[in-house]
Amino acid sequence: MPEGDTIHRAAARLRPALVDQPLIEASSPLPALSDMQLVGRHVTEVEARGKNLLIWFDDGRALYTHMRMSGRWRVLPTADEQPRGDIRVTLANAQWRAVCFSAPTVELLTERGVARHPVLGNLGPDLLAPTLDLAVAVARLRSDPARPLGEAVMDQRLVSGIGNVYKSELLFMAGLDPFGAVGDVASEALEALLLNARKWMRRNLGAGRRRTRWGAGGPDAWVYGRSGEGCLKCGGRVQMQRQGRLGRSTYYCGGCQGVDEAQR
Repeated sequence: MPEGDTIHRAAARLRPALVDQPLIEASSPLPALSDMQLVGRHVTEVEARGKNLLIWFDDGRALYTHMRMSGRWRVLPTADEQPRGDIRVTLANAQWRAVCFSAPTVELLTERGVARHPVLGNLGPDLLAPTLDLAVAVARLRSDPARPLGEAVMDQRLVSGIGNVYKSELLFMAGLDPFGAVGDVASEALEALLLNARKWMRRNLGAGRRRTRWGAGGPDAWVYGRSGEGCLKCGGRVQMQRQGRLGRSTYYCGGCQGVDEAQR
């Protein structure tokens, strides 16, 4: 599943190509989108909400896509040959064509449908929004004090934008136990965690690969994807454990993060 910065980067690519331009093509092989009636409409905004992407049109509707692990948007000149692959939807104006590949979720919604959507209507504060209501984000994280911290920060209903990579990296950098209860973490520590998440996600909005280690040489990440390797701080062994109902991967250093391995 992509991180929030991935979706914000996609929105930044789509926005200058699509906004304020009338569509000359709007097509999809999906039966539910066979009659979108978007040709001639203008795109008014491309919006990222956590891990969700919305393309808004001048009739008040929005095309909603969720990428998960497989989906991606590609922008190319309209004059180029139509690309091949698992195309889910195509939007084109006179200059640019935006093509969505392999996204498992593609829906055309009314404004009311967006507000009442089971996912979009229940998102927590977006860590990459222009303004972040930190108090609300912390309160949502603390709403289930017995929940493991590594599960809570991944719950998009509590705070949106954090995926597997940032979960592991941020909890390591903060020295927090991903398997410990949220209620055992001070509010000040949760605030610092979310502000650090916002900082690192913003830093990775530019071009190039995602990094959570800068200027130190070696790997781009502290623990993510490094199971069995040495911790870059203490020299101990980085481990990975599946966590939560969906079995998301959590990478950690037991020594640096105070994990009680006897209880794992």
